[in-house]
Amino acid sequence: RRRRRLIIMMVPEVDDMKGGNMHSPPSAPPIPHANLYQQEPSVIGVPVPPPSPGPGGSANHNNNNNNNNDDDDEQVVEDGRQEFSNYAEFFLTSVGYCVGLGNLVVYPGRVYNHGGGAFIVAYFVFVLVLGVPLYMHDLKVGQFFRKGAYGSFSEMSPLLAGTGLAHVLIASIMIAYFNVIIGWAAIYLYHSFFDPLPWEGDTRTFFYQEVCGASAGLGDVNRIVWPVFGANAAAWLLTCIVLIKGVSSGGKVVYVTVTLPYLCIAALIARGATLPGGPEGIKEYLNVDVEKLQDVTTWVRAANQVFYSVGVAMGAIVTFGSYQQRKNASYARDGFIIPVINGLTSFLGGFAIFPMLGHIAQNTGLGIEDLDLSGFGVTFIAYTEGLASLPRGWAQAFSAIFFLMIITLGVDTQIGVAETVITFARETRAMGSWPEPLVTAVVCLGFWAISLPCVTDGGYYWVTLLWDYGNYMSMFIVAGAGLVGSCYLAGTAWHHEASQRLRGKRENALVLLVWRTLNPALCFALFGLAAAGLSPYPTTLGAHGPGTGLFPTWAQVLSGLINFGPSLLVVVGLLLPLVFRARGGCGGGQSGCSAKEVELPMVPTPLKRRTSKRYESLDEV
Repeated sequence: RRRRRLIIMMVPEVDDMKGGNMHSPPSAPPIPHANLYQQEPSVIGVPVPPPSPGPGGSANHNNNNNNNNDDDDEQVVEDGRQEFSNYAEFFLTSVGYCVGLGNLVVYPGRVYNHGGGAFIVAYFVFVLVLGVPLYMHDLKVGQFFRKGAYGSFSEMSPLLAGTGLAHVLIASIMIAYFNVIIGWAAIYLYHSFFDPLPWEGDTRTFFYQEVCGASAGLGDVNRIVWPVFGANAAAWLLTCIVLIKGVSSGGKVVYVTVTLPYLCIAALIARGATLPGGPEGIKEYLNVDVEKLQDVTTWVRAANQVFYSVGVAMGAIVTFGSYQQRKNASYARDGFIIPVINGLTSFLGGFAIFPMLGHIAQNTGLGIEDLDLSGFGVTFIAYTEGLASLPRGWAQAFSAIFFLMIITLGVDTQIGVAETVITFARETRAMGSWPEPLVTAVVCLGFWAISLPCVTDGGYYWVTLLWDYGNYMSMFIVAGAGLVGSCYLAGTAWHHEASQRLRGKRENALVLLVWRTLNPALCFALFGLAAAGLSPYPTTLGAHGPGTGLFPTWAQVLSGLINFGPSLLVVVGLLLPLVFRARGGCGGGQSGCSAKEVELPMVPTPLKRRTSKRYESLDEV
């Protein structure tokens, strides 16, 4: 207790010093703890943050702290920081971001390829040990710093600026092609009202030739596929309109776009249960292959699926957390509920997909294992074949329901990822003092232009390159770096203070242990396994899968750059400050540096404190 009083007295408010009030501890405002403390191993324990009452906390200084909280709310308004209008908008937006094409396009194929029920068991294990902690961590970072991914990690530690940029780069790569997939689904939705369905009899040809207009290979680009061009442009226009006013406008759309897919899934499940062959499909879905359960590949793929579907390391979770109302902020509650809902939606979606696959298998005389479930095969080839086999009228109705579901799932995800990039542009003032709606419009227009190669006759290959061989490996490194940064650079002291401010109590010891050990180890291990499995890159990739078209060397190099680019940003962000300090930059506290640039040398001391606008003395205890 004596130690606590000593530290508090050493950092009084400037206003208190001028007024001569040195008899009582100052009521420090809730500033980011990482700006003040850098924890090192010490026998005296972790630094004690300024007193901040929470549920069940001490009544001391209640009046001062309550006044501070009121000032915080006013400061948010004065700074123009937007918030979701209510908790429902935050919750639905977050669920919509997580529940996307990965749940209905990728998940069924991986269940089929990796032992059915065996994959489901491994999947839900990783939802709990990987998905929940990672989501909770990113949400906590966003809620505490009240900034996007780049701003939050940069403020946590200058060494994490590259990690914050890596989040934005991953999001940028994804939004560059994602609206094209939504455009494909929109074309199918349009054709769903034709009788008979135009893909009846040859679903593969309709997808590759009529929709994508696929050429001979990635480098064989001859023309623009105008239906895809128009659908992609419409998807980007919708994205811009939804986000033109930030979360204040985007939060309204999710009432429809998030709830509608669940109604569609329910309709598809009800219809699938009555199809001939449907029960066999469900049995295949739930059947546990014990040998697959003992296969490490099944567990690796399950972890990959959780990582991708939850959507960590793309910056959206941090961004959404930063826009959440403080009175509703609970990263522990939401960090558990939202990933679990995402996992249950994947499981529920399997009951919509597999009965149709069983129906197709019965009609064709093939086994379910002989169907095309690779890449986009589940959505645009296998399932459409089942839709075409339904009676007239039913076929059109359920085709419209299915592709409407795909579109709304895609739009929700695209909105979340695009908001990450737009928030970065706004917070860094990359476009100067432009109005925020104009910034949103310019970002959307720019990424629409970047997506143009994906709407040519070589577009299918570009989308496949980015979807299958894109940047998913860097997600592991970026997420792992964020965990290491918060736990070892900001330290457990930051975690405890952030938890105290957000929840009114210290961080749970078990959660901290998972963040410090298990989760980083899993992230880095997954990166190593993914890198080993993806090398060398495929040499061919055509309209009918690997081996049927050219995949040139330059495309392999490009894919490697995309895959490892965000990871490289993490490394550069860590090394540059150290190199700068070694060459005699502002590190070490040289005169002439601004307050935010002054740092103590990285030496083992009990407690290191950096200067700030509010804490003008540079003390070391």
